[in-house]
Amino acid sequence: MPLGGHGTFVRGLAFGVPVLVLPFEQDAFNNARRAADLGAGRHLRLDASVAALRAELRRLLTDDSYRRAAKDVVGRLRREYRPEAAARIIAELVA
Repeated sequence: MPLGGHGTFVRGLAFGVPVLVLPFEQDAFNNARRAADLGAGRHLRLDASVAALRAELRRLLTDDSYRRAAKDVVGRLRREYRPEAAARIIAELVA
């Protein structure tokens, strides 16, 4: 359950599982909205109650639409983030 910073947010989605974001500063609020917009996660306030956390986690684990959306995000990440392509371009530039 990422708090919502870029690193934890992207790493969570990279596993193809829905994320529950608890934003607390800076990019976390944008990431929380992005998770919801993608359908791959939900978000709550940092001071959410245990009952609210439980309900959101249950929703993410039982509603297959979140898992499907998260898997779609993984596919998009794999197509768009290709470090080997970047390394090849850099090698060509310095050669």
